[in-house]
Amino acid sequence: MSVSSYDTARGNELLPLRGSHQPTMGEMFASRVRDSRSITADQALIHMIKVMMGTGMLSLPLAFKHSGIWLGLILLCFICLICIYCTRQLIFGQHYITFIKREQRMDYANVMRSAVELGPAWIRGHGYLFKQMVNINMFVAQFGFCCVYFVFMADNLKQFFDQTSSIHISQAGWIALLLIPISALCTIRELKALAPLAAVANFVYIIAVVIVLADLFSDWQPLDSLPAFGAVENLPLFFGTVMFAFEGVAVVLPIENQMNEPIHFITPNGVLNTSCILVLLVYMTVGFFGFLRYGNDIKDTLTLNLPQTPFYQAIKVMFVLCILVSYPLQFYVPMERVEKWIKRKVVEAKQEPMIYAIRFGGVLLTCAMAQLIPHLALFISLVGSVAGTSLTLVFPPLIELLCSYSKQELTKWVWIRNIGLMAFAMVGFTTGTYASMVQIIEAFGKEDI
Repeated sequence: MSVSSYDTARGNELLPLRGSHQPTMGEMFASRVRDSRSITADQALIHMIKVMMGTGMLSLPLAFKHSGIWLGLILLCFICLICIYCTRQLIFGQHYITFIKREQRMDYANVMRSAVELGPAWIRGHGYLFKQMVNINMFVAQFGFCCVYFVFMADNLKQFFDQTSSIHISQAGWIALLLIPISALCTIRELKALAPLAAVANFVYIIAVVIVLADLFSDWQPLDSLPAFGAVENLPLFFGTVMFAFEGVAVVLPIENQMNEPIHFITPNGVLNTSCILVLLVYMTVGFFGFLRYGNDIKDTLTLNLPQTPFYQAIKVMFVLCILVSYPLQFYVPMERVEKWIKRKVVEAKQEPMIYAIRFGGVLLTCAMAQLIPHLALFISLVGSVAGTSLTLVFPPLIELLCSYSKQELTKWVWIRNIGLMAFAMVGFTTGTYASMVQIIEAFGKEDI
């Protein structure tokens, strides 16, 4: 078998070289040097569960309305298992490449670039292009999450004040008002400065989710009154919503890269499989019992269906405050890359003004997009279909194909498996994006709630 390495005669370009040594699991997943950022497997498990239990989870009952209550359970399990498998492809690809390059860590975009440089001669020179494709999709995903946060907060604030006071502001008005606190929070450039707020928000969010879950078991619609199988034309919206819910792929490598013992991330009972199965069980509970609780009256997010009592109105405010804190955390990911680029390309005297101008411009952009597409469920489906599908289901199979070429293990089964995965992803991408855009166009001018 062959192992790729640096060819110093070609400018440090990764090339497949002939050799006899194939790295073992122990070699690829060797222990890392402990530092101040290192985390244990238990800590990694908590982080993984936390990042996947976001706003997308609260829209799963609506996804079940699109698919039908029993088909939704089946498809949710199927998509989750595919996502787990593709994430494992990404992790194995990263460790194969870092073993070759004698590095301990590598981000998603550089894994993609290095994998392309391991491939056939005709594609090796396009590593930078593929790296930027990953970066663009990550930017779209992160900004998409921020847009969804705007709409989620505006919807819940509008309903809260409409039902509890004489203050009646349109959804667009709430989105504009939210621009003020969000802009202020996004001037904070150090992640550690947000850590105390994030810790409190996570604790409050867990309490709010538990209360919402408890409400799902208080009363149910007759099971035979709900469709077992939904209309075929609505399945793309189900797919997009589920892909949005599994929004954690962008942070899988950052979490795994901090582990002292990376082998514990990928074993059958390791962090990845355990966290995804636990989250799947929560997703199945929320989707199934949420649809069973509210039936065809289910709205874009579960919080909009909560009882109109002071207690549950307070829960809505808790969710809004948690998401308000989460916005700058999601915003930090693309802005960190922008700041690094500015510090490389712009003279020092102009760096600070440009950084803050771009930060404010980014917040304005997400606010404008939220105003343009103020329908939460459709926005979630669109972001999931576009960025979520590419990052989770398209790039990892491509990475495995290129690494298999490098190892001279590009068998017929490897081809069939990965082409099948990418074909499934492209069907979901095209139909999900098309269905979301069609309904977004039809929804223009209509009230969301």
